[in-house]
Amino acid sequence: MLINFTLVPVQEVAPWGTPGDLSLSWFGLTDGQYWLEAGSSVLFEYSKYARSHGSKQYCDYQVVRLYEDLTDMLPSILEPVPTSLVQYISGETAISWQRTFEQWREEYGDRTSEDRFWEVVSAATEWQSKRHLDSLYLSPSANIAIWSDVESVHLEWDNREKQIDGQPAWTALKGAYKLPRSDFAREVESFHTRLMDQMEERVHRVSAGALSAEIDVDLAALAREHEQRRQSLRVASDVRPETDWLKVERTIHEIHSDLRRGQA
Repeated sequence: MLINFTLVPVQEVAPWGTPGDLSLSWFGLTDGQYWLEAGSSVLFEYSKYARSHGSKQYCDYQVVRLYEDLTDMLPSILEPVPTSLVQYISGETAISWQRTFEQWREEYGDRTSEDRFWEVVSAATEWQSKRHLDSLYLSPSANIAIWSDVESVHLEWDNREKQIDGQPAWTALKGAYKLPRSDFAREVESFHTRLMDQMEERVHRVSAGALSAEIDVDLAALAREHEQRRQSLRVASDVRPETDWLKVERTIHEIHSDLRRGQA
């Protein structure tokens, strides 16, 4: 499987709140570990150094957070990036572009009207951010881009600067992996099915009294949310993004032109 997870036993899920005011929700009940197997690399796997200092083997968080982020990204992931723009999201050229963009922000932030400045920033970065997996809730985070062309979905990561005490935080430092678009869609669907099936069993167990009576759970709300969550992949799959690629290209050209003029 590309997308993997385990849930902690339901009786071991740590409730939120303080003694006398403990509670759990559907989100909290997805407590567990998750990781991505990208060929020979494992993303969200902590390094030996991190594990020797208290980290578990894989990312230790509510699994639904990964699910939410992937389903939110899915429409953008499956919208092919034009060939002319691949260089701005993939490989060393993407790293170089980030330096160029940051230079423009520093030099032109005070020389451009506020409205125009944020219009340029939005056009230059929004399409990229929609193709970067959010992990800022982790410390340190992971730097993972997921995007597609007309044939394949690409995963690229660069975690060389993600460190703990000066040592790598993750086993996967830098690399890339691709798979056919249809395979990626099936992997996301499999993740959805596995998580929802396991959570359905968990909802039934909680409703039957699997948790301590000290932990407050709104059982009716829990059941309603589970049914809503079951529809989330279908809802995401129905979204059809329409990125203004011409505007993106024009904005990138404008940034390069501004910097060239500044150097003249």
